[in-house]
Amino acid sequence: MQHQSLYRRFRPQRFAEVVGQPHLVRALRNAVREDRVGHAYLLSGPRGTGKTSTARILAKALNCEALTDEGEPCDACDSCGAVAAGTSMDLIELDAASNNSVNHIRDMTEKAALVSSGRRKVYLLDEVHMLSAAASNALLKTLEEPPTHVVFILATTDPNKVLPTIRSRTQQYELSLVGADEMAPHVRAIAEAAGAPVDDVVVDYVTERGAGSVRDALSALDTVLAAGGIPDDRTDVKALVQALARADLAATLIAVAEATAAGVDARDLAERTARRLRDMFLVGAGVEPAELPPSDIVSARELSDVMGRRRNVRALEALGSALAQMPQSADRRLTLEAALVGLLADEALGAGVPDAAPSAAPPLRGGAGAPAPSAGGPAAARAAMAATTAPPSLDAPPVAPQPPAAPAADAPPVAPQPPPAPAADAAPGAPDAPSAPAPPPAPAESVAAPVPPEPQPGTALEAAAAPPAADPQQGTTAAPASVSGSAMSASELQRMWEPLVVEKLRPVAKGIFRDAVVLAHERNVVTIRLSEGVPLAQARRRSNEVEPILSELLDRTARLEVSDTGGESGTASQTDVAASTPAAAPPSEPAASAAEQQPDADSPAASTPSPEAATSAVSQEAKVQRIMDRFPGSVVVRDDEAAT
Repeated sequence: MQHQSLYRRFRPQRFAEVVGQPHLVRALRNAVREDRVGHAYLLSGPRGTGKTSTARILAKALNCEALTDEGEPCDACDSCGAVAAGTSMDLIELDAASNNSVNHIRDMTEKAALVSSGRRKVYLLDEVHMLSAAASNALLKTLEEPPTHVVFILATTDPNKVLPTIRSRTQQYELSLVGADEMAPHVRAIAEAAGAPVDDVVVDYVTERGAGSVRDALSALDTVLAAGGIPDDRTDVKALVQALARADLAATLIAVAEATAAGVDARDLAERTARRLRDMFLVGAGVEPAELPPSDIVSARELSDVMGRRRNVRALEALGSALAQMPQSADRRLTLEAALVGLLADEALGAGVPDAAPSAAPPLRGGAGAPAPSAGGPAAARAAMAATTAPPSLDAPPVAPQPPAAPAADAPPVAPQPPPAPAADAAPGAPDAPSAPAPPPAPAESVAAPVPPEPQPGTALEAAAAPPAADPQQGTTAAPASVSGSAMSASELQRMWEPLVVEKLRPVAKGIFRDAVVLAHERNVVTIRLSEGVPLAQARRRSNEVEPILSELLDRTARLEVSDTGGESGTASQTDVAASTPAAAPPSEPAASAAEQQPDADSPAASTPSPEAATSAVSQEAKVQRIMDRFPGSVVVRDDEAAT
């Protein structure tokens, strides 16, 4: 006799033989016994739970010639034998996956009106969710009002894809997975009936591989009987799960390599691992899955305690993401390994530290007081991060406003007043060379004034720039930056302007702001003056390209303000640059230059350049030529403001 698989040889033939579906068996048996059978049924559930078998038993019971009092078919009459052999004319089985067109459904509905030899004609549509939309709509009318002798039984593994109009015309029953307490006796009974008794280890293995599906469990039992024992790949999933529980990357990749080398598909390995991790999570939460054998519950609880809840959930998410990517992946193993490496890399960086890390997390800025865990690895790394102090630029702003408040009120009345008197005396009394020692009182007064505390909030560069800030003429550009309490003065920002700001701009903006002079930096506003010939309106439009770079440099949100005194004279720009850069000359030289510049401002020779600068404005062609010289190969586009 030709060999037949176990799930076909031992397919249930009576309602009492259906395993794990008491609600469905009770409802159908009562309907047959009391002659209240509906015209359409929808059976939904996972594979291997008894949908097709139950439909065949119902077809046998409806046409049985010797129905028992319990509503069971006799399994002895010709009708029952024909249904069991698959030759009955009263049971028409259609695979909706292949017969899913409108023509197939139309042909079925036309033949449904024909009377058969039995009392009832049963149509079994398997995988009904595979019907096309047009075929489903063609079935609606016949399904709603079929002939009196016709019964439709629709089976599906995905009821959500079935049209609501079809579901509303049927009696719906959901079949569930079979628990381990019912599966194990069923497997043992079938093995004995097949003449191959098995021990408890094999029964547990078959039950685990079945995962609630009777057909999968019997197929696994067929494999064990054919191989003469449990296959060697049983430990593959356990080795992988144990490596994940210990967060051992090397052992994890070795387990995957050994499993795939033994012929295990990467998708099957990922599914079994995810199922095992789910069982561990449920057991760790105090829920024991019904389909899990008692021996596996103990091992799952132990692994759950080692792995921890957080890492368990992250592993489930990683495997779920890998399973979702595998259908579009060219190499399933690579997808699985990439997901596992990403999971364990996050664990190595401390992202998945279970419960020890939160105690070290609160003192993030505190520094020395953070307790360090005794164990190394991720916990120690996280504690080291918690003990790291903040950079000085972040800690300085809260302290900065306090020291400048008193000097700002006291310095202007004391420091600026003494220098004008010596400057006035020095201008007319040019022959009095010995009177040069008169300037020392000014430094003495500046030392007496509270100028030294000013650089304290800033950096060492501000302290080096303190002597020029004492001069009343050149200190006007640097004083607002230090008084406002900013972490960087205008002079410092001027030195960093071209290498750290301009070089990051795009070519057009780089040409506009390259020679700009930083006038002031107050809180989050940086004021600059453009070089001669640069269009003001165009610079203001381009300022939004500079502000993100300034914000990154200053570590705070910065706003760029373009002064409207941009192209008045080249001398003014040079003077600002000299004032913003700390000079090594003695204090007497700036005072003398200031005294020399003051009378020149009232002289007629100094007043003539302003009208000449206004009348001799650079033409548009000159501006275009200047831009072309600065950016060779650029394209000139004219607008209403200027040429770019």
